[in-house]
Amino acid sequence: MEKKKFKIGIDARLYQIPGGIGRYCRELINGLEKVSASSADRDDQNEYYIFLNKEGYGLYNPSQPNFHKVMANVGWYGFSEQLKMPGIWNSVKPDLMHFTHFNKSIFYRRCPYVVTIHDLTYSIVAKEGMKISKLPPLIFEIKQFVYERVIKDVIKKARRIIVPSYNSKKDIISAYKIKGDKVAVTYESVDASFSPDEKRETFKDLNNRFGIMKENYFIYVGNASPHKNLKRLILAFDILAKEKKDFQLVLAGKKEKFYKALEEWVAKDGIGDGRIIFTGVVTDDELQALLANSYACTFPSLAEGFGIPPLEAMSSGTPILTSATSCLPEVCENAAIYFNPYLPESIAEKMKMIIENPKMREDFIKAGLNHIKKFSWEKMAEETREVYMSVLKKE
Repeated sequence: MEKKKFKIGIDARLYQIPGGIGRYCRELINGLEKVSASSADRDDQNEYYIFLNKEGYGLYNPSQPNFHKVMANVGWYGFSEQLKMPGIWNSVKPDLMHFTHFNKSIFYRRCPYVVTIHDLTYSIVAKEGMKISKLPPLIFEIKQFVYERVIKDVIKKARRIIVPSYNSKKDIISAYKIKGDKVAVTYESVDASFSPDEKRETFKDLNNRFGIMKENYFIYVGNASPHKNLKRLILAFDILAKEKKDFQLVLAGKKEKFYKALEEWVAKDGIGDGRIIFTGVVTDDELQALLANSYACTFPSLAEGFGIPPLEAMSSGTPILTSATSCLPEVCENAAIYFNPYLPESIAEKMKMIIENPKMREDFIKAGLNHIKKFSWEKMAEETREVYMSVLKKE
C-alpha cells in the first residue's frame, strides 16, 4: 500500500539570524535533510516547504529533492506578518505547519500546526519586575500585553508544543494550564566549530584585539538584559579582584543599551580595579578563541529556556560556573560548578575555588567534554519529525 505523502511547512523566516532562533532553524532543517537522506524509504511520505525571507532564501539551498524553499519576504512582529503570511503559508496547501517561533498570525487557521516556544523568559522576568527593554513604561506595558495575548493564543490552538528543556515544559504547563502530553521536549546542541583546538589562537592576538593579558580571565558570552544578571557577576568579580589581582573578567556581547549602562557604571565607580573588559561584537572565530583560551566561563542567568553558552564552553574545553536556577542544572547536570546567582558572594566564592584548585578545573573540563556528547542537532531533528508524525497520524 502506497504511503500518504504529507506536506509539512516550516516557517523559517529567521533562518539568516546568526544565533538563537536562526541557528535553531538552520540546524532543524539541516537535520531533517539528513534524516530524510538516511531513512530506508528516504522519507518519501513527506515533502518539506521552507518559508524564508529574501536573505534566507538566498542562503538556503536544499540538499534533498523533497525539500523546497518558498519566498516569504515578510518581517516579523508586525501587521504585515499578521495579514500577509496566512496567504503565503496556504499557497502550498500544507498538511501541517511548524512555527519555529511564537509569532504565528492570529488569522491562520487552515491546517493543524506545532509551535516551538524557546523560553518564557519575557513573561517570567516581567512578573519579577524586570524589563527586558529600554522602552518607555507605557509602550512596554502595551507590548507586554500584546505579547501575552499572542503567545497564549498560539499555545492554546497548537496541536503540539516543542520546548528545549523539561524546565521550560514545567513553566509552560504551569503558566497556561495545558496537558503535559501536549508538550514535547527536544534538547538543542552547539555548533561543531566550538572546540579545544581553538587554543591555537595566540595571546598576542587576544591582547591586540581586546587587551587580554594572559589566560587568566573569566568570560561571559551573551547579551546584557537584566535577567542575564551581569550586575551581580560584576560585583562578584570586584570581590575577587581585591584578592586575585592577576585575573580579568571578559564580557563578550554587542554593546547595546544595557551593556553601555553597565560599562558606564563600572567606569564611574571604579569597579573591578580596571580589569573588566567589554569586547562589543565579536566574530565567530574570535568567540571560539575567547572561550577556548579562558580560565573558566561564568553564566549567572536567572532565567533560560535552554542555555547554549554553557555547552559552548564545555565544547571549547572550558569549565563552566553557572546558576543553580532555571533549566541550567538540567542542561549541565554534574558537568558544571553551581552558585547562587542572587548572591555576588556565592559567585565570587566559586570563582575563587576554581582558581585555587587546578585539579578541580581539569576535572570539570573533562566532565564537560564528556557531557556535551549527549547533545545532537540531528537527534533534535529526528525527535521533531516524530512530533510532526504524531500529529499527522491523528488527523
